[in-house]
Amino acid sequence: MARPASPGLVIALLSLPVTMFLTGCGPLVGGAERASAATANGTSRHPDPMPFEVTASIQELMRYEVDPSADAIWEAAGSTLTREGLVEKRPRSDEEWKALRQHAVVLLEATNLLAIPGRRVALKEFPSDGPGVFSSQEIQSELARRQQEFDGFAQGLRASGRRVLSAIDSRDVDALLKEGAEMDGACEACHRSFWYPREVIPALPAEPPPIR
Repeated sequence: MARPASPGLVIALLSLPVTMFLTGCGPLVGGAERASAATANGTSRHPDPMPFEVTASIQELMRYEVDPSADAIWEAAGSTLTREGLVEKRPRSDEEWKALRQHAVVLLEATNLLAIPGRRVALKEFPSDGPGVFSSQEIQSELARRQQEFDGFAQGLRASGRRVLSAIDSRDVDALLKEGAEMDGACEACHRSFWYPREVIPALPAEPPPIR
């Protein structure tokens, strides 16, 4: 049988401040309550800075991560007409599928890097390539004005990349071709909006030039 508490002990416990019980029982006090108490006591501090540093430019991310990975995906499967006939290309071995998956993962993670704010277009400024094609300074101005739209394009590429990764994991060549084409469209949509929105393509000559 449990020993009953003495009347004096009960009175002493009831007379203790409620805050003593709250501060002594961690699970009863959430982070928000503790933060409010810290603010009231003048001990609040600014949030910690983001745990990453922007180093590479958008141009470098494209050159070293996005382009090589996307090219590997696009070139992994397809049909080529040669003098010997139609040549079908596709991943066949475990090693080929594994290498292709690595490219898809790199591309997916690159879409996260593209969305990090404060990233410059290029380390060295570059001029326009022609009529309707933006220079690096013009692209930078567009990014500053339409960052949310650029992030949307990065998210669209990410969604397309996920479907490519799913096709790779299921080793579905038809799906790989289909989703690879969709990914190409996602890249081109962003380029036409931020890189060459009004590109002027010269018309083809009516007749081929004479052979000399």
